[in-house]
Amino acid sequence: MAIELEELAARVRRLEDLEDVRAAWLDYCNRLDSDDFAALADVFTEDAGLDVVGVASSLDGTYLGRLAIIEDFYAKTAPPGTPVGLMTGHLSTNMQIELDGDRATTLAYFFEIVDDNLVLIGTYQHRMRRDADRWRFAHLRISVRYRARLEASGHRGLGLKEILAAPL
Repeated sequence: MAIELEELAARVRRLEDLEDVRAAWLDYCNRLDSDDFAALADVFTEDAGLDVVGVASSLDGTYLGRLAIIEDFYAKTAPPGTPVGLMTGHLSTNMQIELDGDRATTLAYFFEIVDDNLVLIGTYQHRMRRDADRWRFAHLRISVRYRARLEASGHRGLGLKEILAAPL
């Protein structure tokens, strides 16, 4: 009976870890789409790394440390003159998670609309680790596989921050 309880506890822990890894990933997407860079920083470990491939020649590269990731990459991703809240919107899917104790690796796809007229399609690869209070990204690789311009004019979509501010 004790072995069954230990096995059941291990299975529950695995399910909780899988959900917590997904929650960190969804926090990343929602915080980025809300232009909440302070909260976005919290999904990264202090010593995190970020590799960017195919986003823009001026931004592609490696960023080391939470502060550099936020200030040197994310804070500079909006094209000049972009209204806050319209910078990005994500559809992220197909996440595969491999757990190994307090570490996890993932692969996920994304479809992103940037500045209301640029579509980026690519992959996220994460190395995550469990910290005392949550799972965080120890390393993230963003690889853009496809990009396209949308023909659009006279639009003003709502940013996620505006949507979330409205009472439900």
